[in-house]
Amino acid sequence: MWKLVGVAGLWVSLVAFPHLGPATLDANFASAAPPLAVPEDDLGDPPAAGAEPAAPPHAIRGSFATIHFKNALGKTLSLVGARLTLDGDQLPAVEALGPDADTVVFAGRVTPGHHLLGARLACRGNQRGPFTYMKEYTWDVASDAVLTVPDDQAVVFTVAAARRSGPNVPFDKQVAITVADRVLPPPVSAR
Repeated sequence: MWKLVGVAGLWVSLVAFPHLGPATLDANFASAAPPLAVPEDDLGDPPAAGAEPAAPPHAIRGSFATIHFKNALGKTLSLVGARLTLDGDQLPAVEALGPDADTVVFAGRVTPGHHLLGARLACRGNQRGPFTYMKEYTWDVASDAVLTVPDDQAVVFTVAAARRSGPNVPFDKQVAITVADRVLPPPVSAR
């Protein structure tokens, strides 16, 4: 009931108030709006009917690539640091990334084709329960991979520091670097 009275009262006040109040309460939004901006220079002639529109000069050619770094070592090993390079250029260093954490080290436009990714990792063992020998071991792992960027599409690369375990894996080969890619579908236009 009170909701109906409130809605009716608001409607009456919004419709009737401009007609009942004195001239000093007259609200004129035209005087409050800023003046229209008119260009002072000549805009030129419109393009011819059959002419193809030229590409804007600020358009950036290439594909969009994102490179993630993921710590998939688990709780047995700690990632001390990671250095990544893309085509010889240093990417931001990754340090003290927690277990199963992920960070973006690169996001931007790149030319389509093949690119060389270099990865250098430093890992150390963690003390787990009564086993204290692991905390003194360190692993320095290096790997290079070729990333293929498709033409005019977005792609996400995930570089992961992973632990290989099993009875046949040598102790010095337990840390590995893996690279996975995922091509994103083109965005859907609302037109």
